[in-house]
Amino acid sequence: MAGWIIVAAAYFVLLGFYVREDLAGSFQRATGLKMTLSSIFCLIGAWGVFSWGAEVTAGVALILCGLICALAGDYFLRFIQLDAKKFNCGILFFAGAQAFFLASMFSVQGVDFVEFILTAVLLIAALILMKKQDWQLGRAQGPLTVYMVLLSLMMAKAVVTAIVPTAASPGGWMLPVGPWLASYVLMAAGAILFWISDLLLGIWNYHSRKNAITAWNSITYFIGTFLIALSLQPAFA
Repeated sequence: MAGWIIVAAAYFVLLGFYVREDLAGSFQRATGLKMTLSSIFCLIGAWGVFSWGAEVTAGVALILCGLICALAGDYFLRFIQLDAKKFNCGILFFAGAQAFFLASMFSVQGVDFVEFILTAVLLIAALILMKKQDWQLGRAQGPLTVYMVLLSLMMAKAVVTAIVPTAASPGGWMLPVGPWLASYVLMAAGAILFWISDLLLGIWNYHSRKNAITAWNSITYFIGTFLIALSLQPAFA
């Protein structure tokens, strides 16, 4: 556990440097730091997958695929205000990330009606915010709508997987008691932060360019992806 505390501390220090460079407007330095952070969470995920050896499951491998898609999306999203095609490419990669995460969780638990109710609640909350702030999505409206549905369903499924019993963790409406408890909770916490970070990114891009929004978008995103990557480690399963 001490080793993971050191890794987390180094990651968060690097995150602090990235936020500082991003707010300072240093595009190249900020991009380099961002891709370093993205590479780190992918390496943590890959380390977790390969640590399972012959016992690795399809669900674990799918989450790693989602993290790799997020890494690619991180690069293209650097051009959010500079190149519309690259921005759309970033949305596509992040949609792929949500699809991989969802496939992983559906392979663990299957379909539960609760996640669709929660997805609807999340989408309604997002739509109310978008309406109140008068977001003008333009040509990005279609891709962003699809992405928001996938993202909200991913978060909902992660939360449901953590609180609704699975075949490996019977016991009613409570946190599952079983060997995967910490892993499910880490995934759910990461998914919640992921959802928050994208909502903050939307606020920044379509409503307000305040530095605080940019900073919190980066903080919630990179902590969220760190937790998702950590959920693949056998030590937390």
